Amino acid sequence: MNATKTAYIENQFGPPSEPVNVAQFILSTSQALSLPEYPPDIAEQCSVADIRDSLTAIGDDPRLMAHLIKNHELAISNLHMAAERTARSRKRPPVRDTSNDTPEIIALQQELDAIPLESWKLQANSGIFIRPVKTSDQNTLIHDKSTRSDDGRLSLESPQAVITVTVHSKLSWRQTHVNRSSRHVLLSSQTLGDLFDAIPCTSNEIPDEILDDGRVTGYRTDVPTRPGYVICIEGLAYGDGENEVDYAEKLIQHLKTIPKESAGITKAPTSMHDTPLSSLSLRIGEPYWLLHHGNCEHFIVVDQIRLQHPSDPPSGYPLTTQITPPILDLCRGCTKVPATVSVVNDERLGETPCILCGPCWAAMGDPQDDKVVVVPLPKFELGW
Repeated sequence: MNATKTAYIENQFGPPSEPVNVAQFILSTSQALSLPEYPPDIAEQCSVADIRDSLTAIGDDPRLMAHLIKNHELAISNLHMAAERTARSRKRPPVRDTSNDTPEIIALQQELDAIPLESWKLQANSGIFIRPVKTSDQNTLIHDKSTRSDDGRLSLESPQAVITVTVHSKLSWRQTHVNRSSRHVLLSSQTLGDLFDAIPCTSNEIPDEILDDGRVTGYRTDVPTRPGYVICIEGLAYGDGENEVDYAEKLIQHLKTIPKESAGITKAPTSMHDTPLSSLSLRIGEPYWLLHHGNCEHFIVVDQIRLQHPSDPPSGYPLTTQITPPILDLCRGCTKVPATVSVVNDERLGETPCILCGPCWAAMGDPQDDKVVVVPLPKFELGW
């Protein structure tokens, strides 16, 4: 854990909030909700039910929603084209085809055009502040993914907080930058271990080694490995608790060899699976460091802490609401399809390790050297 790189990464988040004691938040919020409600006239003035109903009606109609999306994409395209257009450019900006507009679409567009706000429409210089679509904007999930079916049921007698957490991972081609990899929703009664178990990561699919006289001769694909893990929150390192000397203890021992890194990090009195979120003080927007599988790092960021509402799902927590599609490495042989194996110590290939797809490796034939090891690459199946 390099101090310079870690500080650079942390600057990509925040600024963080003050620490929020989850247990005190639940108590104070529950007491506030028990107070008398606002007078009906004030509640009516503050209501946004009309805006909610109109947005819901549009979102439930696929034709109207598709119309808004196409209009937005067209506006963004025109902005970028206007910024790149030169004096000699004769390319005309695209225009939306209105020949197939239904009466509902025409009525919706007329309402939008009649909005008097000058800031409603994108200005010519808006393109400066609009970034292109990133991989982290995509979601492999069609619906929220439930982890359990019997935990986290609503209980009016014991209110709980709903905590939204985003997981960020380092980019493989630039270790000083991070990318959102998944997002999860947990209850305050659940533990840090429940959060870790819900995080999908390709490192969880690394196969176990088959050793012969201390030498790796192959890999098992039937049993996934589960090495140790540790998460650092507010100066405390929470380990896996699976051994007397777990990952938290090993981290502390390692930091003692680096004087500049040792200050402010101590081992937590409980392990991750014995630490409910309600016992923590968390800062919104603060990146908490997670390490597992030896050198696989993530940053855990709390996005939201709120009281559980009756409209929330009654069970299934932790809920996974977003998973960023992984970027697959292409085969070094055909450079057309994703690689499935990594070949080590094969002199016939120009590099070691060399990643290949199944057909390309089959075309190579069996290696004559018994030192060649074929490592199966992750299939992105666990936790998805």
